[in-house]
Amino acid sequence: MNSPLSLQGRSAQRAIVPTATQVMTCPERPTSERPTVSIVDDDPHIRAMVAEELADAGCDVRTLTNGLGLQKALGEGGIDLVILDVQMPDCDGIECLRDLRAHGFTVPVVIFTSLNDPERRRQAQEAGADDYVLKHELLAKLPDLLERLLPKRSENSPL
Repeated sequence: MNSPLSLQGRSAQRAIVPTATQVMTCPERPTSERPTVSIVDDDPHIRAMVAEELADAGCDVRTLTNGLGLQKALGEGGIDLVILDVQMPDCDGIECLRDLRAHGFTVPVVIFTSLNDPERRRQAQEAGADDYVLKHELLAKLPDLLERLLPKRSENSPL
């Protein structure tokens, strides 16, 4: 199956790039810890590609395939930002976000999708999404998303 984002000649393995050549970086943290970003998508190619970009930016990355895994990971704590797909076989990303917010999780969440649907965008905003990004624009928007949303580090356990 062709995914909306291609690997563009990249391997599915995490690349290690020297800091001097990195194009984007995760914002500086008051402590020595690297921010952790979770990418939730059922497509392994998209997960690998976004994870590689995040790792190159200096983030630790947790890849997950569904909303249940995300809720468990957030319950364990330590996730600073979530990038959540809308359409997955076992769950709807917007419903997953609604459930997370209802349980008190305040971690910033970016909904990403291949659907340019104003109604779904509105639903995502109402559910508590910090941003809504089309899949083909995600890599270009990552630097801004990291800069804007990672400084809002929150405790990722329920309120």
